[in-house]
Amino acid sequence: MCVLEREKKCLWREFFSFVTLKEWEERLRALPPGSIVAFDAPLLVTVEKGLRTAERELLPCLRRRHSGILPINLSIAHRRYPALFPFWESVRRNFSLALDFSAKHRHAFEAFPPLSILGFFGDAGLALYRSECLWELGELFRGEGSPLHIENLEECLSACLCPSPGKKDRFDAFICACTALFAGQYGKDALRTFGDEEGFIVLPSWTGEPS
Repeated sequence: MCVLEREKKCLWREFFSFVTLKEWEERLRALPPGSIVAFDAPLLVTVEKGLRTAERELLPCLRRRHSGILPINLSIAHRRYPALFPFWESVRRNFSLALDFSAKHRHAFEAFPPLSILGFFGDAGLALYRSECLWELGELFRGEGSPLHIENLEECLSACLCPSPGKKDRFDAFICACTALFAGQYGKDALRTFGDEEGFIVLPSWTGEPS
């Protein structure tokens, strides 16, 4: 997980990972009310088989870009990812899944890093992501057309990308954190939401994509 804080300035604080649910709960208790977390993982799954509405809505956009998205439903989760169930319970106990972003609660939503990049920087950004030019992609947050300004961006990218093992996961965590920061800074009207009560995916609508 990547932690960005915004007070007078936006600063990167740390990357961290957790192995057990207990570690996750300890980290969670340290998050203040008003925190927003974007997860690169499903948070709402109620459909038993097939695709959620979110995936069905997004597939045409992804296919045009020769990409895809993993299906997720309760049958697959029970069979392949049983650890998701206590994780979902923990998220529902401790986060609001409503996109109102009040200061009274911690908030969570599902993101998908390639779509967030498309929402931030369009197809040019997605091309950098797919070619794994991750430093160059991260540097786009320093440009004039950036939706966010992270004061210590270079330090963040160095911590993210210089240790080679796991750098893609850390970069995806960084993009999720940027998506959460964008949501807090611009509000729900600046977001695009795909899906419904079966589960939804949120992405920034800075460039107006995807289409």
